[in-house]
Amino acid sequence: MYGNDLASRDLWLRLNRPGLPLDQVQVAVIGAPYDGSVTHARGAALAPAALRALSADSWFFTEDGLDLRSLRVRDLGDAPVDPADAAATQRAVAEAVRPVVQAGAIPLVLGGDHSITSGAVAGVAGQQPLGVLWLDAHADLMDSYKGIAGREESRWSHACPLRRIAELAQVGPERIFMVGIRDMMAPEWEYIRAQGLAAVYGHELGALSPQAVAGRIYERLGHLAGGVYISLDIDFLDPAAAPGTGTPVPGGASSRYLLDLIRALSRPPAGYAPLPIAGMDVVEVAPPLDHNQITAWAAIRAIGEMFGHLARLMQTKR
Repeated sequence: MYGNDLASRDLWLRLNRPGLPLDQVQVAVIGAPYDGSVTHARGAALAPAALRALSADSWFFTEDGLDLRSLRVRDLGDAPVDPADAAATQRAVAEAVRPVVQAGAIPLVLGGDHSITSGAVAGVAGQQPLGVLWLDAHADLMDSYKGIAGREESRWSHACPLRRIAELAQVGPERIFMVGIRDMMAPEWEYIRAQGLAAVYGHELGALSPQAVAGRIYERLGHLAGGVYISLDIDFLDPAAAPGTGTPVPGGASSRYLLDLIRALSRPPAGYAPLPIAGMDVVEVAPPLDHNQITAWAAIRAIGEMFGHLARLMQTKR
């Protein structure tokens, strides 16, 4: 099911535990090296390998000094994606994620382009209502799309994954919360208005603190029995903070804002338990387009802070 299993214990902030039985794993890393659904510049297929390499050059602490060594992490290698077949890639990602969830672990999926997220969420979705937190410059709500460099009109374009996710019975439009959206096409605006999707748009972030945005996320998603899947498209960040991505959009958040938002999710408003995470991914990092690994390092730091949120969650369950 998985390929290229990497055995280095230095991976993932020196937390990787090669060979740890899956039923003892808390966070399982799965690569999805696929960029066959992009509509602009390619290169995201190289991100899983690049992120693994950088993860071995980091230590097991969050920014505020939380020691992460109690978190049981294992890198399972890459899902067997098909560079020439988008539908087969969707199935491969879902089939790689599903046994991780069934074993009780949280999948961290490394894209690849954003199309892989619809497969990942399909693999996570069970019987309970599932929330989706979408951190992105784009809504990705097109029903199908080709774009200027797309190979064909497709329902699996990276402009479509949130539309496919909204079609899942466990999610639906009412359990989606978008943050940072600032570049949309006419059919997406129509869908958002018709379905009442909730969002904090990119132009609103300057007037809202990370804590205020986290509060809105809790109001929308904090009560769901199936937890929340967090998808981070690196173009959520401004191109100044993340130049290495195929569809950069000016006016995004700073890396400081993103890290503070992740940390704010660990401090629930009164009346809420800490946000339960069902799965997460980081997508659209394109190493060939990067400069001095700025974008990849931003992704690694975001993953480290998400590990901090998960470590705090695990501590509350003891």
